[in-house]
Amino acid sequence: MISIVLVDDHPVFLQGLEALLSKVPHFEVVKTFSDSTGFFRYLAEGDLPEVVLLDIEMGSITGIEIASNVLQLYPGVKVIMLSTYFSDEYISVLVESGISGYLLKSTDFKELKDSIEKVAKGRFCCSPEIMEVVIEGFKKSSDAESSEGGPGKEPGQLTDREIELVRLIADELTMKEIANKLYLSEHTVKTHRKNLMAKLGVKNTAGLIKKAFLLGLIE
Repeated sequence: MISIVLVDDHPVFLQGLEALLSKVPHFEVVKTFSDSTGFFRYLAEGDLPEVVLLDIEMGSITGIEIASNVLQLYPGVKVIMLSTYFSDEYISVLVESGISGYLLKSTDFKELKDSIEKVAKGRFCCSPEIMEVVIEGFKKSSDAESSEGGPGKEPGQLTDREIELVRLIADELTMKEIANKLYLSEHTVKTHRKNLMAKLGVKNTAGLIKKAFLLGLIE
């Protein structure tokens, strides 16, 4: 069972989303909130959900601010941002923040359902339109670093196993799936991932994928 909390200041959308998600047998919408005050009070009580679906526009305090606080105070909670639109600035800030997903509200229900399931397993998900902007941002960052004599491509600093691992992570495989594919224990894979992130100087999966792109390890 995946426990879910919904946070959106539009009552009609909130009620509709709750009704849809409640129809999925292995989803449990435990709470809904239309403001950040009640939401943070609930989290402080200690009964943390696995996944939070959070509107990016929340009136006096933005969803970005709410997400940052949640990730800092409750790092085990996975946050999926929902938005009616997107901008390069929002995407850059959110991806770097460590959120687990960024979806447009125009996303169909199957994609939303699949995204929640993937995020609950530790994957990163976003709408195709947003992924295009993310990839374009990575390309610009790569071009800028190359022209400035920045890090450039340094694949030699990684072992063949680490390169294989980062590519499997980029393909959205879970730690368990990677362990099975590489015939390793899940603990060993997690250790490799931790060492890999330390070696590349990144803090989360989004940062790992970005750095791997800049190094030319993934396309």
